[in-house]
Amino acid sequence: MAVLRATIHILPFTVAMAEVIINWRGYYVGANIDGLSYLQFAAKLHEMAMQSSLAVIVFGYVRHVLFSGDALPLGALLSGLQLTQVSYLWSMELWGIASAKIPCRQKMAVMTIIIVAVLLASTVGPSSAILLIPNLNYWPAGSTHIWMNITADDLWPSKIDGSLLPAYCSQAPNVSNICPSSEWQAVSDYLSLANGIIPPEFVGSYTASPYSVQLTGQGSLRQLIIQHHIYDNESAPFDQMAVQATTQHGAVADALSATSYLWDIALQYSNSPFYDQRDAVQSIVADNYQPYTLASCGADAIEGRTDDRPVAFPIPPGSSPEMLSEADVSESMLAMYSIVHPGLTRAQILETPGANSDYRVKWVELPERPFRGSSIGAVILQPTTNETQGVLLCNLAAGWGSSSMNMSSSPAASGTGLASSSIYDPDSRLPQASDYSQRIADSVVSFRLPLFPQRQISISEAWAQYLDVEIPTLNTTVINALMGRKLSGQDDATSANIILAGLLANGLSRIGFNSRLQGKLRTTFNPIVNDSLPDGNFWFASRGNMFHVDPVASEDWVKLRIDSSVEGYAFSTEGIAPKLTAAVLLIYCALVVGHLCYAATSGVSSTSWDSIAELVALAANSAPTTQLRNTCAGMMQMRVFRLPIRILTRKDTNDDEDHLEMVFDVVDEMVARRSRIQENREYGTMPRGKWDYQIPTSHNELLPL
Repeated sequence: MAVLRATIHILPFTVAMAEVIINWRGYYVGANIDGLSYLQFAAKLHEMAMQSSLAVIVFGYVRHVLFSGDALPLGALLSGLQLTQVSYLWSMELWGIASAKIPCRQKMAVMTIIIVAVLLASTVGPSSAILLIPNLNYWPAGSTHIWMNITADDLWPSKIDGSLLPAYCSQAPNVSNICPSSEWQAVSDYLSLANGIIPPEFVGSYTASPYSVQLTGQGSLRQLIIQHHIYDNESAPFDQMAVQATTQHGAVADALSATSYLWDIALQYSNSPFYDQRDAVQSIVADNYQPYTLASCGADAIEGRTDDRPVAFPIPPGSSPEMLSEADVSESMLAMYSIVHPGLTRAQILETPGANSDYRVKWVELPERPFRGSSIGAVILQPTTNETQGVLLCNLAAGWGSSSMNMSSSPAASGTGLASSSIYDPDSRLPQASDYSQRIADSVVSFRLPLFPQRQISISEAWAQYLDVEIPTLNTTVINALMGRKLSGQDDATSANIILAGLLANGLSRIGFNSRLQGKLRTTFNPIVNDSLPDGNFWFASRGNMFHVDPVASEDWVKLRIDSSVEGYAFSTEGIAPKLTAAVLLIYCALVVGHLCYAATSGVSSTSWDSIAELVALAANSAPTTQLRNTCAGMMQMRVFRLPIRILTRKDTNDDEDHLEMVFDVVDEMVARRSRIQENREYGTMPRGKWDYQIPTSHNELLPL
């Protein structure tokens, strides 16, 4: 009987455990879901059932104490009916329990059960709603590794020279290829957009200053992002107009695009729950790098060939002060702090080939000491008509930075995916100062040596020359064409920063451009199309790699993990809120299990005194006590709620039958034990006809019938 009466817990307990399990294991519902309002209604019903269950637990403990003959503070008597009132936690009833003169162990047990039950009663409803209603988010939809037929050292080299570049790279190509100067027009588009001039291909896409411009790979679209460098200390002696740039690596973006295309084909012919999805996102998170560049230029002038002053370049703006020697830093050579180049003269700069009426560039290799953190230097000679030659002395830094790359599979269905990326900093290596960290969180470009980018790049003059090549169709060079489109209202140094950072990032992203996705694709025969297609069921379940490669041949190849995700509704513990709500329901379930175990082992059950009417009837049949004097119109003092109360048996007058009474007076423990409630016995019965009463007719006289 005790277990049967505890079945009130079964439904809310079962639903709560089901919610926790299904969210913990994760279950994808679909791109769309109907009947969310019904789930909200079900969550409310579940809340009411759990609150009733908690009330049964509290009343069960109260009855357990009273059945044993022990005293219980008056404030705890109706606690089971006040669980849904959070105000009970600071009420006189609870404080009366806390200050009651009962054994400390019993007091702590009563208060713990009541406080936990009140908190649960207030939180199980929202917790059930959070876990019962699926969340709209991006959810895992398979993963695989891919291989590219190139080594990591060749794809992301630390030293770059021009020995492997083909001869045709000496002229600006018109199509995307491995040449460093390919798509130099993207930088021109950026300058035009910044000047408010919208090129024809961008009409309808841009209305303000650009955030990025587009680069085209063999199977992907990439973003060339150019922005001003972010300093954690804006008063540092660096070039405050320094510019940083980055773009996704072309070969990696093409491999990701090809994989996205295959994923989309596998989706169309699978029985996966993602069958109605066309908006999956493919991601490479770890072990991927892309170029990050930084340019800082300072203006100077050469007063003819007899000018024998030393040549100084700006200090590397991406380096920490600890990387530089104070003895090498000059405060007067340029408008910013600079470092003198030990082996370059101004006469050598004047020997740079080209017409004096054009912008020309001389690439200069900067020695590791004292230029720590620099990749290469550039001297841009400005157009001149006299002996004084204006120059821009530029320090360029570059490195491979760990980055995540994402691509939507929807555009990939047509063969070309648009890649996006962000800094991948799992170890929080970048500074966490509040202002700086917020600004860097809003950025996808950073340059702070020696923390980021992780792999510095040393660039030779031979490779850098391929950035400024002849443009036969314009009869000029890349640098002269771009400087001719410089920012209006700004000095040449600002435009040079943008141009050099953008060109360098674009050029570095084309290293290893001809490497390709490798491996034999795992397929399955599809009778609908009568052909073998990618095994989507295997892929979406993340059972293993979709590409099989020879383990010996691929030993040194670049290996990347691609994770797929789709947007839709799903049950999941992703995020803090689902985890907290699952913990709330598990605590509730633990209380229920404890109560069920008690009911099963003790075999004691009762439904007495779990309503106000029953307690009023018990009080009316109990002897009056002076302890409750002056309480008939209300109880305003805490001392009343701390009064110990027992429910004991009493003999009826002139009869051997027992009935139950509330006892507030101090009772001897021996008497309390003798008068405790006995199991399996009826109380409150009186012999029929002996003590029946009618309403007195006068003088408050009690008349027997």
